Amino acid sequence: MRDRFNAIMTTRATDIDIDVQRRALAVMQLIVAMLAANVLFLALGLLSSGAQSAFIPIASSICFIGAFVLARQGRASIAAWIVLLAFLAGAMIAVTRTPPEQASNVGYFLTALIVIASLTLTPGQLWLVTFGVVASFLATLALAHPGFWDIASVRLHTMNSSVLLVVVGFVSYVGARLARRAINEAHQARALAERMQAELAQANAQLETRVAERTAELRQTLAAQQALTEELQRSLAAQQELSRIILELSLPIIPVREGTVVVPLSGTIDSTRAAKLTESVLKVVEQRHIHTVILDITGVPVVDTQVAQALVRTASAARLMGAETILVGIRPEVAQTLIGLGIHLGLRTAATLQEGLELPMRDARRRNGGAVAQGRMKALYEDTSDR
Repeated sequence: MRDRFNAIMTTRATDIDIDVQRRALAVMQLIVAMLAANVLFLALGLLSSGAQSAFIPIASSICFIGAFVLARQGRASIAAWIVLLAFLAGAMIAVTRTPPEQASNVGYFLTALIVIASLTLTPGQLWLVTFGVVASFLATLALAHPGFWDIASVRLHTMNSSVLLVVVGFVSYVGARLARRAINEAHQARALAERMQAELAQANAQLETRVAERTAELRQTLAAQQALTEELQRSLAAQQELSRIILELSLPIIPVREGTVVVPLSGTIDSTRAAKLTESVLKVVEQRHIHTVILDITGVPVVDTQVAQALVRTASAARLMGAETILVGIRPEVAQTLIGLGIHLGLRTAATLQEGLELPMRDARRRNGGAVAQGRMKALYEDTSDR
């Protein structure tokens, strides 16, 4: 069964570029996940709303299957565009069918579309997707809800989500450029290593048969081998430097407003990434005078004792520098795991990133309201004393 699945998830075209193969494999893996999600959405829709809610899952599944066939044939870009357009069409339908307050929040979820594009398209096409998504979102919102700009909360969410889409697009573009460069250099290093291995085998074969009379030739071969080894070491050092840069980009810190940054975490957090997280957060707190750090762990699949300690350590260090840390994106299964392990984070939490962004503003309004009330009481007391 496992071999059959691996055979299905392999491109049939063998004469395409290694980057195209990588993108085609990414498209196929994403399609499998989306098809599984559509099956779940279809079942929930039939149970709740009836047959009328089955159109979108069925139509998108047909598009995904066609894109999967194209990806297996090596047409990664065409397959990726089909997936992205199907995803965007579903999101725009959601914008038209929901009230303005909920429709304005769709922009936050469209960041997933840009992340998918960074995995399946070239860096140049990523910008086209970014601006296309922003333009489609704003145009659909304006056509479906003509007066949305007059609603303060809708206007705020629309502006924030649009800026977030552009920021995520830029970060994804940088990551895609570096990833593509690293893949090309790794491919070149591999070809160089294979060529060196072949040359070394040939040199050893010649040395075994002519060692007695070709001592001088042996010395030249050894010198050439040493030069090639040094070249390989330089290539490995460059690759390690690229790996370090990629590690830094895997922990983006996004400023959302004055004094507030969002740190979206994704993937597995090991000791190296945990140390880098603390270092990056403290550096930003110092340089930009940050007073609120929002850690978003929505993309962290597993939160165990090691991850919890890393989060607490980062929050404690930021608190010493005068910054408050808010933890958002805790899924139900993650909360159950933390309770089962007996882990107490001791951090301020919020269910979503939106609520995490509203907490500092709510506290500020509460403090301002208390200060105004105290000032009025003081004025009333002074007026009574004068009388």
